[in-house]
Amino acid sequence: MKILYLLVLGVAISACSMKYTPMYYFNEIQVVNRTGATITNVSVRFQSSTKTLYCDEVTDNRYCRDRFNKRRYPQQVIELSWVHGDGTSQSRQFNPRIPAYYHTPFPLRVMLEINEEGDVKTYFEQEEPNGTILETSWLLNEDQVHYPRRAINQSSSFSLL
Repeated sequence: MKILYLLVLGVAISACSMKYTPMYYFNEIQVVNRTGATITNVSVRFQSSTKTLYCDEVTDNRYCRDRFNKRRYPQQVIELSWVHGDGTSQSRQFNPRIPAYYHTPFPLRVMLEINEEGDVKTYFEQEEPNGTILETSWLLNEDQVHYPRRAINQSSSFSLL
C-alpha cells in the first residue's frame, strides 16, 4: 500500500509541475488608424524577424492589413512605427500575451489600433467556425480596456518587404 501511495503521489507531483504552453497561430495583422488624421510610413515588425510589413498611407478610421498563411505566433516584441499627420515620427514596442481562452486550432488576427494620443491598443481577434469573433485588448500601459467596435473600411494593404 505504501508503494501505491508513493506512486500516486509521484504522478500527482509531476503532473502539477508541468507547464501548459499551447501553440497559437496567426494569419493576419491589422493596423487601425483612429488618430483623427492620415498616418504614413506604417511599419510592423516582430523583433526576431527580418521581414517588415509596410503600408504607405492609412487615412483616418481605416486600416491596412496583411493576410498570409497560418504561422506560429512568435510571442515576441512587436515594433510599430508611423509618421503622424503633423510629420512627427512615432514608434511603439509591445509584447501582448495571448489569453488562455483562445482556441489553438484557429489562427489569430493581431490588431494594433492607434488612437489620437498616439497610444496603441493591442489585441487579438479569432474567428471561430460559427462566425463568432473572440476579442481581448491591452493598451501599452497594460490597463485592460475594451472599446466599442466601430465599422472601419480598408484603406490599403501591407506589402511584404
